Amino acid sequence: MTDVTPITASKDQLSVLQNLLSRSADCRAWYEQMADKAEPDFRFIALKFRGLHVAHCDRIASIITAMGGDPDGSEGLSAALHRTAVSVRALFEEIDGDMMSGIEDAEAQVLGDFDAALSCLPPSPYRDELCQMKGELVKLLADEDAA
Repeated sequence: MTDVTPITASKDQLSVLQNLLSRSADCRAWYEQMADKAEPDFRFIALKFRGLHVAHCDRIASIITAMGGDPDGSEGLSAALHRTAVSVRALFEEIDGDMMSGIEDAEAQVLGDFDAALSCLPPSPYRDELCQMKGELVKLLADEDAA
């Protein structure tokens, strides 16, 4: 028989999960702008990362809801700054493979937020799903580094 005991999170745990959701939403917005402005050879990379963050935002929001929270998937100030930076850069130079170092830096912050969430949650299907999402991001980064 499957245990159907609900898993609830503390306010601190929900805050850590919300931070992860917010960071992912900000990255999603950045990749949307990047895909709009990118050179054709780089656009597919921005679309891959955007797609991953779209899916992750949905899944993280579902986890927050399931654990008793009220997720806020809206974009923050960081997203606005990233969008502006991409637009300004597009005026003076190409949005291309040179963006990979910025992508790696941004995703390192997301990975740090995943680590924070994983370290504060007890073993559960929700924690397992977060671990899976982190693995998906690590794989995408490795695939793009190898390309």
